[in-house]
Amino acid sequence: MFNSIGDLIRTIPVRSRSPRAILALQVRNAALESLALVCSDLPKEIIEAIKPSVFKGGVLTITAPQMVTGELQMRSEGLIKEINKVLGKRIVTRLRFRVG
Repeated sequence: MFNSIGDLIRTIPVRSRSPRAILALQVRNAALESLALVCSDLPKEIIEAIKPSVFKGGVLTITAPQMVTGELQMRSEGLIKEINKVLGKRIVTRLRFRVG
């Protein structure tokens, strides 16, 4: 019989790190999808160089080339809204940008 991911997650012990890791993975995937949409006017090579790296405590850290971080900072409000829209609720509260 098929079990949904949500049912499986509920069976993981509360002290386990797995639910947080699964949420972080979902946030990173939503961020990639949102970046492609919000930054569709940027060249494909630049979008591919932008990587969501860490999600912790509502803060998503995004690693990007130095010349792009300023542009992403200006678009951060739209990115946050789009990421949360993809996730279905307000999970990401802030973006942090790291040059990489």
